[in-house]
Amino acid sequence: MRIICYVKMLLFKHFEKVVACVSAMLIAVSMFHGISTMSFDGKSDSESGSDSITDSAVCVRSVAASSVKKIGKGKKSNKKKLKQKTKKKLKSKKKSKSKKSKTKKKTDTDKTKNNKEKSRLNSAELKPKEFLDGKDEKILKKHLNKIIDDDMSNYKKAKTCYDYIINNTYYAYGGWGNPIESVLEKGFGTCTEYSYVYMAMMKYLGFNAKTVDGSTAMAAGGYGYHMWTEVKLDGNTYVFDPQVEDDMTNGKINYYRFCKSYSEVSGAYIK
Repeated sequence: MRIICYVKMLLFKHFEKVVACVSAMLIAVSMFHGISTMSFDGKSDSESGSDSITDSAVCVRSVAASSVKKIGKGKKSNKKKLKQKTKKKLKSKKKSKSKKSKTKKKTDTDKTKNNKEKSRLNSAELKPKEFLDGKDEKILKKHLNKIIDDDMSNYKKAKTCYDYIINNTYYAYGGWGNPIESVLEKGFGTCTEYSYVYMAMMKYLGFNAKTVDGSTAMAAGGYGYHMWTEVKLDGNTYVFDPQVEDDMTNGKINYYRFCKSYSEVSGAYIK
C-alpha cells in the first residue's frame, strides 16, 4: 500500500514530467515507425529507381552499341570505297604506263625506221639549182616558200615536199603539158607529173635529183610503165616515188618508197 501510495504521490507530483516523457516516447515511437516506413518505401523507390536507371543504362548501351555499329559500318564502307578508289587509280596508272610504253615503243620504232633516211639526207651538201623559168618557176617557188623553212634539216625538207605532193594530188591524166601547174595548182597528175614536180622541188632545194623511167611491179601482177625520182646522196642512188607511195597510202604515209636503195625495194623497179 505504501508503495502504491508512494507511486501515486510521485505520479501526481511529477505528472507533468511523466506526461512529457510519455509524449516523448510516443513521438519517438511514431517517428521510429515513420522512419522505418520511409526506409522501406525509400528502398522500394530506390529499387524502382534502380530498375529505371538499369533500363536507361540498357537503352544507353543499346544506342551506343548501335552508334558503334553504324560507325563501324561507316568505317568499313569508307575503307571499301578507299580500296576501290586505290584500285581504280592503280588500274589507271597501269593503263597510262602501258599507253606510254606503247607510244614510246612506237616512237622508238619510227625513229629506228627513219634513222637511215635521216642520216642519208642530212649528210648531203645542198647545191640549189634553178632550171625553170617564167610561170613554172613562180608557181614552184610560191609553194616551196609556203612549206619550207630555212631552219629545217635536209631530211625534213625532202619529207615535207614528199608529203605535200601526196596529200594534195590525185591520179589523173592530162597534166603532162604543164606538170608544175597541174600538180601544184590543179592538184592532179600521173606518175610522170608526180615524179617531175618532186624532182624540181628537190633540185631547187639543192639535192642532186633526176627523173627515171622504166617499169614497176603492179599490184595485179607483172610490170607496167612507170616514172619515178632518183636522188644521189654521197655517191649512192636512192628511190623517191611519191605516186606509188600515194597508191600505197591508206590515210597514213608509210614511206615505203622514200629514200630507199634499190636493194631495199628489190624487184620493185626495172630500168
